[in-house]
Amino acid sequence: MVDAQLSLNLDIKRDASLSDFAGPGWSTIIDAIRQLHVGLIRQLYIYGSPATGKSHLLSAICESYVEMDRSAICLSLSELIHTDVSVLASLESFEVIAIDDLEAIRHSRVWQEAIFHLINRSREGHSQLVFAAHTPASELPFELHDLLTRLIQAPAFRVPEGHTLEDRQAMLNSILRRRGWQFDQRITEHLLNEGPHRIGGMIDILNFIQPMFSNLNRAYVSKAVINDAIRLIDEQTLTAELADIHQEIQADYREKSQLDDDNMTFDF
Repeated sequence: MVDAQLSLNLDIKRDASLSDFAGPGWSTIIDAIRQLHVGLIRQLYIYGSPATGKSHLLSAICESYVEMDRSAICLSLSELIHTDVSVLASLESFEVIAIDDLEAIRHSRVWQEAIFHLINRSREGHSQLVFAAHTPASELPFELHDLLTRLIQAPAFRVPEGHTLEDRQAMLNSILRRRGWQFDQRITEHLLNEGPHRIGGMIDILNFIQPMFSNLNRAYVSKAVINDAIRLIDEQTLTAELADIHQEIQADYREKSQLDDDNMTFDF
């Protein structure tokens, strides 16, 4: 069963490290992860806005277990929602199971039940669970209240929104060092000061502009290339900001629609 699951690409993406989260805003969460390592915490719940680094953090947690010769698996429910729930069977054989995009199953009673049973099996065994979602567990619109009860019991931590420069600087330095990338200081300063504040958005832009420099002489990069990189940072940042506005409008619309439905009365 485990081999079948891994063939579905549930394995961790080994491009993340806990060292990426060295900024002061992440210290409380990193302390909790250390407690997870030594077994003081069996379940962890992480939440925050989209593109704030939750998926990157889950991958880093799993990678930290692998570095300690322990088994770990990371999966996204937004990718699995259209597959069979049997994919979760026997996952508790892993020492840590990281489950991303928890809100993706809000309309699926079957998947909610599958996560509920996974939590129960993990409690009977020796595995630990880490969840990530956009909202606190108490705000998840799940039909299965028993699952909500299980999730609410986990220590919960909100990830930083990226407004602190020190957090973004620490993340950027760690990623560049680990990947062996070098950018002109004008580019990194522009990315930190004018680029997306959310960690996920910053990482996306890094991945977007890096191919521009892969075949260049690192000793000298022309002003034209630097200007092109800065222009791309501005364009991608604007795109990300417009996407955020669109998501906020959609969320407001859904909330208003829900309130209208709740307040609706019928005359007979």
